[in-house]
Amino acid sequence: MKKKFVLGAMAAALAGTAHAQSSVTLYGIIDNGLTYVNNAGGHSLFRMDDGINQASRWGLHGVEDLGGGLKTIFTLENGFSLNTGQAGHGGALFGRRAYVGLQSETFGTLIAGYDYDFIYDYVSYYTNVAQFAPSYSFHGAYDIDRLAGEPVSNMVRYETPNWHGFGAGVMYGFSNIPGAFAGTPSGTPRVISAGVKYSPTGSFNAPYSMAAVITKTDGGNAARGVGTMAQVALDAQSIYTVAVGGMVSLTDKLALNGVYTYTNASKSPLGVVVVNAYEAGLSYKLSPFLTLGGGLTYVDQRKLGKYNLYSAGIDYRLSKRTDVYTFGTFQHAFAGQKFADNFLVSTPYSVPGAGGSLFGNNASTTANQLAVQVGIRHTF
Repeated sequence: MKKKFVLGAMAAALAGTAHAQSSVTLYGIIDNGLTYVNNAGGHSLFRMDDGINQASRWGLHGVEDLGGGLKTIFTLENGFSLNTGQAGHGGALFGRRAYVGLQSETFGTLIAGYDYDFIYDYVSYYTNVAQFAPSYSFHGAYDIDRLAGEPVSNMVRYETPNWHGFGAGVMYGFSNIPGAFAGTPSGTPRVISAGVKYSPTGSFNAPYSMAAVITKTDGGNAARGVGTMAQVALDAQSIYTVAVGGMVSLTDKLALNGVYTYTNASKSPLGVVVVNAYEAGLSYKLSPFLTLGGGLTYVDQRKLGKYNLYSAGIDYRLSKRTDVYTFGTFQHAFAGQKFADNFLVSTPYSVPGAGGSLFGNNASTTANQLAVQVGIRHTF
């Protein structure tokens, strides 16, 4: 009798497995290249430089079909340095994404865990970096408007289903600190993010698309790696960014992308810091395998000065998964900002200085800095 019970339980479990379709997908990006910087702390620099086209990563994405249009989903994503083998994001095992949730064709998607805010997921696609330029072209050494991507801890995130091309989402990141619902300078911050997007096809790959997002962070400014890069660099207890972006295919081969961001950082030794960033680029497909691009970014930091970024790139696809590229960024600082400091050339969290910063960096000792890279990228 006992044997029949065990066999019956096994059959029921197998039947349940057959009914609920599930899958786990391994994916990733491996990116590496050789970089030249004309002035890094007063010296020219040649270095092996990985993750400049796209950050190297690997991840697991899982889906279980629960029936009736409802699915369980999860993602675990690790960032790492290809040249050292070390994990990124402070050595976290899954420092890019780690969440679990439910997805419904009718009601949308609800997840909880650790994930990027909507600036990264909705607007960063429209930057010159995402289209043709290196990550040096993000805005300043401290990612003032978080377009480079900064994940949120202890978050709950909801996104609507696609409705005639429209979509929207809201996110809340808890501080998890007793008596500090809005976060503390030395503890985990509170993050609020909301965004809307539109694409006639429901995806970025459309004749035209656009998005608008606001993200606000309170607390975490005294703890490197906890608050945003800009908060730590400016020691600002509160910061928010409004970001809008869009892209339109002018012809079958020519596309125009653009982004505008407004950032307000407050409760800092510098008082209120306001930054406006304007960015536009053109990309042209000479063939299905060869793409050219060029663009300009103007960043107005008001009392902290201004700078221009000129970016260009050439990408050649060897296959669907492998491409080779060369691209560069030239930054010119002016109107009070004396020293150029391209993002990722200078250490994140840095501030402009004559070859130095809060944490040491490779800022230029002049108002100009050029960074050029040749490299290879493989996706799987």
